[in-house]
Amino acid sequence: MTAHSLPAPDVLPVPAAAGPVVLAHRVQAPQHAHLNSRYTDGSWSLAPLIANPSSTRSSIHWRNCPAQMRPQLKLIAWTMINGELPATYLRERGIRMRSRQSGRATAGTVSQWMRMARWLNQQGITSLTDCDIELLDAYGHYLKDSGASADRTRDVLRDVCRLWAFDQITAHPTGMARPPWDEPDLVADYLPKDRSERGENTTEPIATATMAPLLTWAVRLVEDLAGDILAAAAEPARLTRAAVTNPASGEGRVVLERLLEPALTASAPVPAVRNGGKTTVARAYLAALAGVSLYQVDRIARVHGLTRAAAERPGPCPLDVPVTATIAGRPWRPNVDFVEAPVLLRHLGTAAFILCAYLTGARPEEVLAMRSGCCPDPADGREEPWHLIRTRQFKTAVDEDGNYLSAGVERDVPWVAIAPVVAAIRVLEQIVPEGELLFASDYHRGAVRHRGKAMGSDGIRERIADFITWANQEAARHGLPREVIPADPAGPVTAVRFRRSLAWHIARRPGGLVALAIQYGHLRTVLDTDVAGGYGTRSRRGIHDLIDIETALSTAETAADLHERYSQGEGISGPAARQALHQASTVRRFEGTTVKADFARKYLARDGSVLYDNPHALLLCRYKRELALCERPADSTTPALDRCVTGCANTVRTDHHARQLRDRADGLARQALHHPQPIADRLLATAGRLRNLADTHDRTRITCQEPAT
Repeated sequence: MTAHSLPAPDVLPVPAAAGPVVLAHRVQAPQHAHLNSRYTDGSWSLAPLIANPSSTRSSIHWRNCPAQMRPQLKLIAWTMINGELPATYLRERGIRMRSRQSGRATAGTVSQWMRMARWLNQQGITSLTDCDIELLDAYGHYLKDSGASADRTRDVLRDVCRLWAFDQITAHPTGMARPPWDEPDLVADYLPKDRSERGENTTEPIATATMAPLLTWAVRLVEDLAGDILAAAAEPARLTRAAVTNPASGEGRVVLERLLEPALTASAPVPAVRNGGKTTVARAYLAALAGVSLYQVDRIARVHGLTRAAAERPGPCPLDVPVTATIAGRPWRPNVDFVEAPVLLRHLGTAAFILCAYLTGARPEEVLAMRSGCCPDPADGREEPWHLIRTRQFKTAVDEDGNYLSAGVERDVPWVAIAPVVAAIRVLEQIVPEGELLFASDYHRGAVRHRGKAMGSDGIRERIADFITWANQEAARHGLPREVIPADPAGPVTAVRFRRSLAWHIARRPGGLVALAIQYGHLRTVLDTDVAGGYGTRSRRGIHDLIDIETALSTAETAADLHERYSQGEGISGPAARQALHQASTVRRFEGTTVKADFARKYLARDGSVLYDNPHALLLCRYKRELALCERPADSTTPALDRCVTGCANTVRTDHHARQLRDRADGLARQALHHPQPIADRLLATAGRLRNLADTHDRTRITCQEPAT
């Protein structure tokens, strides 16, 4: 690339001081149009750009920008929000640069501009006009040495390129220099040695030991306990409404005194709740039960000092709701408490999310975008008796010009909902009104504050952690030590990990069938396979079909990923590299789990045409039966990924694998320092073998500059 300036597109006019930050034709979320800021405001809300119900409504806070550069950056930011980069600029920079960003990404980009402005300010620079090539070179090396990963540094460098590009198409360009790393051949000079990757492809799957009991408890709440929880959850609201409307009553006072007699005469526990961080008398509960006014409860509490007594000896507030469900053959509760009911409803919603996220393979934002009615019962006469889920996708949602669509787009292919997922959706449809988001923040948080907003990823993560804590307490209460959910070695269980766990941990991980058998073996204690529609049997389109489907999907994703890496200049090596590249460029791409099992099995049976990812051996396997060195039955159509043999003619490696080989070798070398000589020698020998494999890749790699025929 040699162009040092951009073609002149239609330049936006100078924004009016009191004009909107987001022009009318750029508003993507009409429901948030009233939140539009004015140009002179100290903070700019980007809510009008954010229609994704699970996304945070980001803002730009100009107080974080040095005052001298604030006018310049404001104009460039406004141009970025309402304009777009020319197509010629985008073509020269590949698929990762879009003409327009999402609202959240826009806020992040401007935040990096402010960071750069603060650094410039420290150098005594108060205007972007003085930002020349030498200064940008110094800033690039500052970023390189900041301690951030290579991927993160690359993103920040790209943000500075975007600053330069949009500055050129503002009404008043500052004339800042073009960043030197905007040349593709030079960007590596500004990246740290770390070459770690990130994103969904590197998300750690949830360990089997954690996922199995977590799934057991999620199914238990949805399948077994939901009826009791939903009935109990409605009762506190009913009692509270009654307490507010009850008139003062002499008869009610007698009933109230009878209810409180043990606490007044025998120092028994006082029905109590937590309010504002303090334990106090359950006034609404008592008023509703006795049929008196809140004033009467307050009066008797004041006369008898019940507020202090409640703090010293808090007692339960049992609801008059039948408990019908059991755990391990015994009633799971003698009753549900007034205080506990909304907590249980919260856990029920979390359990439903876990099932929807894990057993569909949908991304978290797709799950959070599901609405009541998205999963209708199958119509009579349908060939396949599946429930289908209609929802929106966001990750690849772009318009015809490649600009991001915050509202997402309807999935062309719906997700398949198996029995536990259908049950979860039916439970959620009892929590929210018809047509509402199944995970609407208003109804799952108990307060109407965020119309049209779904729960966010941070809230989901916190809820899952709370759910695990609650489930472990229940396991201890009911004497079920095997159903305790252990901590996951890779860290907290987050929403994004469910999709990876299904598609990777089961379908791609060597020994995945064993892991799956362990997982669903736990479920047999709570799922009757006849009721669940043959969920665990091959003959009735059970989980084995899902394995075939997910494996087919994962191999297609592997091929697509290889094609993308190669197209972006990454090197490929191995005996099967050229054949793999051919398959990757021609493979059918499909999304979702509505691929039929018969098709999936035929897809996987294409000898020599399917690419499997093996993260343990750090390679791809373009499986061709007659060339395979792994031990497989003669009629097998899939490789034994847990028994990969060095030198197999089906091997393919990428630059990414080579980096991982060296990282693993370095780790083994570090371990060798802490072991006796014989063990250390073996570790070092293995490290040397891994480095040799990486060196072989470097010597034999091919790139897109060399035709792969």
